[in-house]
Amino acid sequence: MRTVAFVNVFLAILLTGCAAAFDPSSSLVQKPAPDFSLETLDGQKLSLSQLKGKVVMLDFFATWCPSCRQSLVLVQKMASRSDLAQRGLVICAINQREDAREIRAFLEQTHYTFTVLKDVDGNVADSYSVKLFPTTIVVGRDGAVRSTIVSFQAGTKQQIDAAVEQALAEPGEVATAR
Repeated sequence: MRTVAFVNVFLAILLTGCAAAFDPSSSLVQKPAPDFSLETLDGQKLSLSQLKGKVVMLDFFATWCPSCRQSLVLVQKMASRSDLAQRGLVICAINQREDAREIRAFLEQTHYTFTVLKDVDGNVADSYSVKLFPTTIVVGRDGAVRSTIVSFQAGTKQQIDAAVEQALAEPGEVATAR
């Protein structure tokens, strides 16, 4: 009986949006973001260190994840905003351990155009202590983690918007596009 009660409480916590309480990635806030180098779907390498001077929003996702599908709508909207890009925002959706064909099919079906990086072995997610999907991490112009947001539920859009706006408002030069 105790086990059933524990499982019910755990599921209720996850389903009601308290997943953030189980966010080990939050221990990275105000610390240097772990550098990484991943391939895009078209085979180009991109590393976080290349983006220093910009605000970087990392969205860890999988195509099979229902909450990720909700969060990717926001990712697409933000990636489409030229005003955010001009202010120095770069958005990278980091796919977890899926085949490039699956990812491409998903992007074609949804008409998403944002940059997708392939974390084939999950090492980047591990370096950011990502345990639940989606997890959104905002990295400041100086390369330090500014915010971590786990899951996608009511209020998450506002949290992400606020974290991005706060990071964009911080002083620092905007790196020029390469």
